[in-house]
Amino acid sequence: MDMGRESPKTLAELLQEPAVFGEVIHTTQNPALRWSSALFLYDIQENLNEEQKMVARDILIRILMQLASQISARGIRSTKRRLTTFRPGLDEMEIEETMENIMGKTCPDHEDIIMVDKEPKERGVVMMLDISNSMQSEKILVAILAIGVLAYRLRGEKYAILTFNNEVNVIKPMDQEMAIEVVIDKLLEVRSQGATNIRLALETGLQQLSKDVASERLGIIATDGWVTKGEDPLEVAPRYSRLHVLQVPMGYGGCNSDMCTSMAKATKGKHFYVKNYRELPRAILEVLR
Repeated sequence: MDMGRESPKTLAELLQEPAVFGEVIHTTQNPALRWSSALFLYDIQENLNEEQKMVARDILIRILMQLASQISARGIRSTKRRLTTFRPGLDEMEIEETMENIMGKTCPDHEDIIMVDKEPKERGVVMMLDISNSMQSEKILVAILAIGVLAYRLRGEKYAILTFNNEVNVIKPMDQEMAIEVVIDKLLEVRSQGATNIRLALETGLQQLSKDVASERLGIIATDGWVTKGEDPLEVAPRYSRLHVLQVPMGYGGCNSDMCTSMAKATKGKHFYVKNYRELPRAILEVLR
């Protein structure tokens, strides 16, 4: 036995070396490695000292914001249609209304031309994310990215974000403005654990929606549908004007599809089965259309 041989260094010990940590940070700047860099930075947080954590956290937030912005830009923003007379900037004509106005006229004017004015919908949205069970780090990070996508898509609108297991944590209240980087930073503190009280999440979501006066109030819940604590969520779901359910596999116990479909049907909401957790950001965009 060679008593002089040094023991292999742990990851935490290696990362304390300035050259090693510097190389790690340099590698994360590669745009082609954004997601793998984000996952690595998330996983090594417990191995860093406080100064390193601040550097890594800042880069991680920036990467997640870049990815969320990129994904949110691909979807179609939800709008409401309003008919109006012609004005520059509008590009969709209401054919039937216009034809009725100009029929029989030798000299129609611009007020006879009816256009479609598409305005962003006025709505309040509450996003409820199930963090019960034991989720792998990649799933947690995908969930954070998905909520970042939602935050970008709802800029200028009223929305609330909450996470839940046997308890509920309101990350962003409906009546409080919050920068997207702050939302992401708070979500990075979330750890998956505990039982699942869906009813409590729905009740808290309704409390948040009651703070908004928008004509359209939406609930979006991402869960596996298993109720392991609390009373029946189906007694609360119908109190939403619309509740969309994203059925996602959280841990290792599969999903309760009956509960997920029943919650959505109670308000004629959409129900999506998100087979691969990485589909969650795009599923959120779909329900926001």
